[in-house]
Amino acid sequence: MGVEAWKLEAIAKHIEGRVVDDSDRVEVCIKGTLLGFPVTLEAFRAGWPFGATFFLEIGDPGEGYKPVEADALNMTFYPRMTRGIYSFFARLLLLESKGQPIDEPRIKSNFLVAYNTRDLAERFVHFPGVLEKVLKLEHYAKFSELVVRTDAGISLSVPQNFNSLDIDVVKESFQCIGELGQIMFDNFQ
Repeated sequence: MGVEAWKLEAIAKHIEGRVVDDSDRVEVCIKGTLLGFPVTLEAFRAGWPFGATFFLEIGDPGEGYKPVEADALNMTFYPRMTRGIYSFFARLLLLESKGQPIDEPRIKSNFLVAYNTRDLAERFVHFPGVLEKVLKLEHYAKFSELVVRTDAGISLSVPQNFNSLDIDVVKESFQCIGELGQIMFDNFQ
């Protein structure tokens, strides 16, 4: 089963973009803009078992990869495999790490987090609207990893393959990362 062309075009239209032929690297590549930020949806392969990744870029996209700036936040959210009383047993059996500490109960109960600077991480998760957007992304996209770099952008990885992704989930995910990008650009640059 190949790539669903109608889905490619629908997503490209939503992000005011285009389908890019980058078949030497990935089977699915859609580039566009959302709220003035360059955004991309990529999938190594469109079918199972490969997931999809959403990107939002802040700054100059032509620079390519750059190391994290000293005053920038690099924070990663991973959904917890187990919650509640079962999380204790998961840590005891070494199935899940404890993660780095964060002073936000809803983050602690739903995510494992890793960051480079605790003060910036606390400021970020407590900033108005951020927690709601992260929880909304987890609810709709069921992401496996959310990486936030205030100097570079956002990367959202989902375990669903491109062909099984619901178009409304894609739209909602792009909307949330666009709003998170706007918060980062306005308040963390």
